[in-house]
Amino acid sequence: MNKNIKLLIVLSIPIILALSQWALSFSTVFIIVSIALIYLLVSSKNIAYKNKHTKLIYKIYKSVMILFITSFILLQGAIIINMYKTNDANSINHMDTMIILGAKVNKDGVSKTLKQRLDKAIEYYNQNKDINIIVSGGKGEDEVMTEASAMKNYLVKNGVDEDNIILENKATTTLENIMFSKEIMKDLNLGNKALIVTSDYHLFRGRFIASILGMDNEGLCSTSSLSSRIYYMIREYPTSIIDFYRSIKISLLS
Repeated sequence: MNKNIKLLIVLSIPIILALSQWALSFSTVFIIVSIALIYLLVSSKNIAYKNKHTKLIYKIYKSVMILFITSFILLQGAIIINMYKTNDANSINHMDTMIILGAKVNKDGVSKTLKQRLDKAIEYYNQNKDINIIVSGGKGEDEVMTEASAMKNYLVKNGVDEDNIILENKATTTLENIMFSKEIMKDLNLGNKALIVTSDYHLFRGRFIASILGMDNEGLCSTSSLSSRIYYMIREYPTSIIDFYRSIKISLLS
C-alpha cells in the first residue's frame, strides 16, 4: 500500500472520532483542516523539491506548520498542567476576593458547565465565608437573564450569603469578565488579587488574561467530562491567541 494512503488512513481516525462525538462543530472542523494541512505537508515533499521556487514555498509552509503544531502542543500542555494544579479547593490559600466566570444560562437555570463552576466556588466559600464573590457574565441573545443574576440565584439557593455576592452583569467575553471585575475590585477597594474560578479547560486563559492586565491571581477549576474537556481545549487555541493579542493591546494602552 502506498505510504501516503497509509498516512491518510491513520490521519482519518481522529476525524472519524471527532465527527462521532461532536458532529460538524468548530472543533471537528479545526481537526479536519489541521490534518489536511499536515497531510499536504508530508505528501507534497517530493513534488516541492523539483525546482527552487516550489522548494522555497514548501520551506515557508513547513516553517509555518512547525510553528502552528508547536504552539498548539505548548498551549495544550499549559492548560493540562494548570488544571491539575488548581482543581482542589483545599489547596488554595486564603483569598479575599473570588471571581466566577460565567457560562451558558438555560431557560430552567444554570447550564451543567456553569453549575460545575459554581459548585467548585461553593467548596471554597464553605472554607472561607468572608470572601467577596464577583459573579461575572452578561446576557446573551439566547439567555433569559444575565449570567451574573443566574449565578447569584444559584449561590444563594445553595447557602451562600447574599451580602458576599457582587454582580458584574455586562461582560460578554472572558476578557471582559476579567476587565470589568478588575474595575469593580478597584472601585470597592478590594485589592488587586483574586481567585479565578472557571472550568478546567478555560482557567489557563482566564489567568493569563488577568496576569497581562496586572491582576495578581490564583486559580480554581471545576472538572469537565473527558469529551467536553478535549472539545473545548481545541477551541481554546484560537481564542487564546485572540485574547492574548487583545489583552496585550489593552495593557499597553492603559
